Amino acid sequence: MAAVATDLSRIPPEDRRPWDAAAAAKYVADLFLGLENLCKCRYRYLGVRPPSGSESHGQTLQDFLEVTDLGGRLSAEEVLRLKKYLRFRHRFAHGYGHQVTWEMAEEPLRLLPETVNLLAAVWQNWASHLPEEP
Repeated sequence: MAAVATDLSRIPPEDRRPWDAAAAAKYVADLFLGLENLCKCRYRYLGVRPPSGSESHGQTLQDFLEVTDLGGRLSAEEVLRLKKYLRFRHRFAHGYGHQVTWEMAEEPLRLLPETVNLLAAVWQNWASHLPEEP
């Protein structure tokens, strides 16, 4: 995902094809979906019922941010970035009758590899502190 995002973000404006913005938006939206899937795995591991309903995506992010060993160690800038990815996912998933433009996806796509690395480190740290199974 991160490698493709890097490749997409490096396409010069004059070489961008009409579908490149949509592809970029899909990768940006998938970043938050991946975070949600990891959170759902954590809920299952802990035996906790995941949030449901119209506010479930926001609640899942809030739960992640409230756990000290997960999102609780992120900087204010990193938290804001994740909230932007959540909003982007919502807008992209529901469409709201607008066409995705390169300008909408450019910054989150450019930041995607860094964000993937950040989240991977956070989750690896969390998983490394789990008790070993018998």
